[in-house]
Amino acid sequence: MIHILTATTEDGTPVVLDTSLSRDMLTAWKTSGRFQCPQCKEPVLLKAGTVRIPHFAHRPGSDCQSRFSEGESAAHLSGKQLLYGLFRRLGKQPVLEPLLTELAQRPDLLIIHGNDTIPIEFQCSRIPPDLKDSRSAGYRSVGMTPIWLLRTPETSEGRAEGVDLYSFSSFHQQFITTSLSPGASLLTLSPNTSAFHYFTHFLHIEGNRYLCSHRKLPVHLQTFPFARPKPPSAETAARYSYLYRKHRKAFLQRSLFISRKGVQDPFLRNCYRMKTAPSAMPWHIGVPVTGNSSFAVHDCVWQLDLTVSMKNWRLPPASIPLRYLRQFTARYSGSQEAQLDACRNYLKFLRRIRQPDKTLLPEKEAEKEIIQLIADGFLANQIEN
Repeated sequence: MIHILTATTEDGTPVVLDTSLSRDMLTAWKTSGRFQCPQCKEPVLLKAGTVRIPHFAHRPGSDCQSRFSEGESAAHLSGKQLLYGLFRRLGKQPVLEPLLTELAQRPDLLIIHGNDTIPIEFQCSRIPPDLKDSRSAGYRSVGMTPIWLLRTPETSEGRAEGVDLYSFSSFHQQFITTSLSPGASLLTLSPNTSAFHYFTHFLHIEGNRYLCSHRKLPVHLQTFPFARPKPPSAETAARYSYLYRKHRKAFLQRSLFISRKGVQDPFLRNCYRMKTAPSAMPWHIGVPVTGNSSFAVHDCVWQLDLTVSMKNWRLPPASIPLRYLRQFTARYSGSQEAQLDACRNYLKFLRRIRQPDKTLLPEKEAEKEIIQLIADGFLANQIEN
């Protein structure tokens, strides 16, 4: 059975099931109203119980099934209602579930902003990247730039605002954008809390784990274009530094126990070559230089590897040829150009902390230097975007 939020009466009057409709009105419509699907013109039933979101439903086996997306969850229906109410309040002339016949696509909403017609897609279920890209390309082919909103992960809905460690799968990461704020941002909507959840100022830790700033904005306070998060303050950068060093310490402490390769583990082998235990890693190995997310591994891993390589090359940070760095990054999966930038930033950092006597700054300077690296990274994102 296919669920939709829009229908027409027998005389063609459009009906939208938004959150402004009273329970009494829905009950009256359910008893006496006759409605049709705006696309296929088949009769639809008004479902307005006390458990599920009010919606119209096609009868089983409807011929319209091929023209609508898969059955929608209550969260999807509720999210579309929230967005419809928001854009109507803002005067954006929202249309729910319109069929764009020239594309054979049906965005969740279509809004008008100035001279632009903008499709809004509220994504609750997983979608293959190539399908998302195909839909976006379809909209752009007719002069529309879509906005994709992700449902807030349920594990994040109840978490407090502020800076903390989050895991974002490859599915979540395809919705990260630079269009909302300087640097990468993930804007999500939670039907459960009726609020937008912003995840901004990402700092990579390892794999799919990032430090980021989490902020909530109730739907009734949202604007369009969407509100932009504030740049991080000095206090925020200090919080990032504290958490980064905390998770670095945890990584080093558990590195002896989590490796399945034992002594063949590349990181542990590099520790042996440098004659240092993971727990005694010098503070300048494992720092958050700009571009570190291009490496999937923890910063300690690739920066120790680069340190061992420099020792083998018998070259200081200021004298590393580009071809050597290319050979180094070829060991790792990911974008080589982005990894080269990260390596250059790390070498630049090593040159900066080198003292006149050619020794490096002592560990007591670590916190200040890491805060500076984090602030530099946030500033670089603001300049680039």
